[in-house]
Amino acid sequence: MPVSKTKHITIVLAGSGEQRLDIEIVRGVTTRDLLQQLNLNGHLTKYGETAPFGENEDVYVRVEDGDKLTLAPVTTVALRR
Repeated sequence: MPVSKTKHITIVLAGSGEQRLDIEIVRGVTTRDLLQQLNLNGHLTKYGETAPFGENEDVYVRVEDGDKLTLAPVTTVALRR
């Protein structure tokens, strides 16, 4: 049986009422690559986990085919002085 060279994942946009993107990735695609290609900005985490993917992390090796990921928006924190 041949080994699949792609994995199908779903990205759920946090706070969007379950807006989801079903995509296919290949080995070597980093978090940065993925978010840039989808024109998204935020922190990507595996569903049910709290540790975000690193910016240059290979998403393919960290996920299984069919996994669901969550994209949380970037929040800006300001300090008053």
